[in-house]
Amino acid sequence: AIFSMHDLPRICYNATTDDTLWKMMSWTKYWEKLTWILPIHCPSPCGHWVMCTINIVSQHLLLFNSFAEERPWKQEIWVRSF
Repeated sequence: AIFSMHDLPRICYNATTDDTLWKMMSWTKYWEKLTWILPIHCPSPCGHWVMCTINIVSQHLLLFNSFAEERPWKQEIWVRSF
């Protein structure tokens, strides 16, 4: 499943309802997919994109950041176990 960043700002600022979000995403049937691809926009300081690949079965996240060597990223990642 490939997620769009189109609705995430609206979610962040409570500018959309759950019903509207469901209408925009339900056609993807993401809950049936074993791998999710999530593009993430990092607005500051230079504004670029990173990609997170999520493996549902193994519960692994793989993050690709082309600026990782130039700008440390570990402080941006919060890990939470369930």
